[in-house]
Amino acid sequence: MITAILIDDEYYALVGLKQDLEELGTVAVLGAYQNGRDALAEIADLRPDLIFLDIEMPQNNGLELFDQLLEAYPQAAIVFVTAYNQYAIQAFELNAMDYLLKPVLPERLEKTLQRLDKKTPVPIKKQVSLHCFGQFSIQADSEEVIIPWRTRKAEELLAYLACAKGQFVSKEKLAGTLWPELSLEKSKANFYLTFHYLKKQLAEAHLALPIESERGKVRLNPETLDLDMIRFEMMIPSLDQLTEATAPLAEAVVALYQAPLLDGHYYEWSQPQGHYYELLHHELTEKLADYYQKQGDYHKAAYYQKKSMQ
Repeated sequence: MITAILIDDEYYALVGLKQDLEELGTVAVLGAYQNGRDALAEIADLRPDLIFLDIEMPQNNGLELFDQLLEAYPQAAIVFVTAYNQYAIQAFELNAMDYLLKPVLPERLEKTLQRLDKKTPVPIKKQVSLHCFGQFSIQADSEEVIIPWRTRKAEELLAYLACAKGQFVSKEKLAGTLWPELSLEKSKANFYLTFHYLKKQLAEAHLALPIESERGKVRLNPETLDLDMIRFEMMIPSLDQLTEATAPLAEAVVALYQAPLLDGHYYEWSQPQGHYYELLHHELTEKLADYYQKQGDYHKAAYYQKKSMQ
């Protein structure tokens, strides 16, 4: 049995859709709401398979409510229902499962339910790593994954979340940083669209990246993800003084820094962080050069002295 909730400010439209769905015999309607806020408050407990969402509502526009619903319960598929066809392109750009025009015919509802079985498959679990030193790249089970990004901003958004190293970032900050030339309203609209593109393309590539949303903020959870920046920073403190035991570790850390942060991409927001890592790398290579000079290993000393000047 498919479970669903309905959101529509028009009472009779709500009652009619509920009756049509229940008459099909394959859908259990868990709740019918005239107010989007009430639906948001209960969706995580109800855990519906489907959400039928009206677009034009006086208090909560359906296109804006879309993101809030997915943030509260991302497993649900959303079907837009409206008396107007002008929102069709936006609806599908947001990756809605379907778009229904009122009045909704029973046979059209059946087609919508059939589409539920053809949703994007659950991403296969793989050991995923993100490489930010050098060209930004994704690897799954040690093999690079090439994603034909629909927009460059989708890749930039993922890179920004990676560079945040697990910190939650507000959607307003992300929107303003990635689209500084636009008004807040337009930049937020671009963010929501890009965010859904990103999640859709990752799912299509069967990558289960731990992107989490919480109260208007987003983060990339590093606990189940290998991120070269985090490994680099974790190992640096133990290398304050180089010894016979720690020198090999220092060499491994230097090797981890393959090239500057996000090399080949100029993002204004990443420049200060990039300079910070460059300084850490420079200091460590100089330490290695001095250490091997004192040890009489002049070949390695010359190698790391040259590397510190690159």
